[in-house]
Amino acid sequence: MDYINLKYFRSTTDESYFEPASNDTCCSFCNQNDSPIIELDDTLSIITTSSESLTNVCLNCLYEKKYAFEQQAEGGYLIKDSILTESEKYPYLKKSSDYASDLLPKEQALLAMDKSKIDELKRTPPFRAWQGAIWLVHCNDFMTFVGTWEHEDFIKHSPDGKAQKFFEEICDNGDDLYESQFGPQKSAHAECTFYAFECIHCKQYRGYIDNA
Repeated sequence: MDYINLKYFRSTTDESYFEPASNDTCCSFCNQNDSPIIELDDTLSIITTSSESLTNVCLNCLYEKKYAFEQQAEGGYLIKDSILTESEKYPYLKKSSDYASDLLPKEQALLAMDKSKIDELKRTPPFRAWQGAIWLVHCNDFMTFVGTWEHEDFIKHSPDGKAQKFFEEICDNGDDLYESQFGPQKSAHAECTFYAFECIHCKQYRGYIDNA
């Protein structure tokens, strides 16, 4: 199984949108099929200077900086030439009671992010997520996506082996969901996915969940 080892993505290719190329599918840039490929659709937005219509893009051409991806991070969206904050896209968010204490600091942190870090994240494959990939932030930098986690992963990465306690410490939006969605006795109808991130600088973990 191919592995992607980038600054902001450190996991297997099956956690990304890239898939093995078939014999009749070639990259629109290099016309080769020896690297994992994404068949483009409306779920991903590509940034490129090419004026040609693109149907497929490969991982090697991403490494060679022939194109990039628009990305979403805490606080907003990294689009072709700028940053669009969440409250700019959805003005009603400014009326929220916790806008000043929660979303605004995230927007300010994103707007203050070094351009080199923004450019690097745009050259990173989005990870597969039900509602779209959202990059978390820590220590004034984007965090590294390290995969989707199950119960065994929480045990492995927890300092004391207590999976549920660790989940509750690092998950932004998973109140009271561990036992039913990730625990050893999880529901047969469990449908949540946990996206795990590691801080590049202090090595702290964070994550969030979503579902279909």
